[in-house]
Amino acid sequence: MTALNMPRRYNAPRRIAAAAATKEAIAAAAERLFARHGYAGTTIAAVAEEAGVTPKSVYALSDKPGLLLLAVRRAGAAPVPEDLAGSLLRRYPVERAFEEAAHAEPTLREAWRRHERARRAGLKTLVRAYADAGRLREGLSVGRATDTLWALVTWHTVALLVEQRGWGRAKLTAWLDQLVASVLK
Repeated sequence: MTALNMPRRYNAPRRIAAAAATKEAIAAAAERLFARHGYAGTTIAAVAEEAGVTPKSVYALSDKPGLLLLAVRRAGAAPVPEDLAGSLLRRYPVERAFEEAAHAEPTLREAWRRHERARRAGLKTLVRAYADAGRLREGLSVGRATDTLWALVTWHTVALLVEQRGWGRAKLTAWLDQLVASVLK
């Protein structure tokens, strides 16, 4: 093929930027609505309205289960490093919607299981750091300590403390510090 016969490459940086902005607007809207109304209470039309786009634009990005996964990923991706309490406070409403959806939507069940395995793996990293520093209580295995924290530090617990008891970030941080210390040391 000569240079004259080669297809031209299409380069449209403004279009690419606009598409990325639209995707971000949809993801942010989905995150807010799933957190506020849960999976069953969030519609594609509501996400479109919240994002300022058409339902067709939302469907071009994903279906409802895919939007929930996008919202979960967005909620878990902090723009700056933050403490565990801040991360939990930001993520727990969307994780609640995710778990509830996983019970109702067969297509989300395995994604929820993967999410929980990843959450446990993240906690295991914390426990392993304690163990490597010689700060893990004698006789307590990394696996047992990980399972204990995995069972206690969930969206369920955070929702109870925040929504039922009115805890804020400072109180949740202190509780988490105390919990980790009592489980691991």
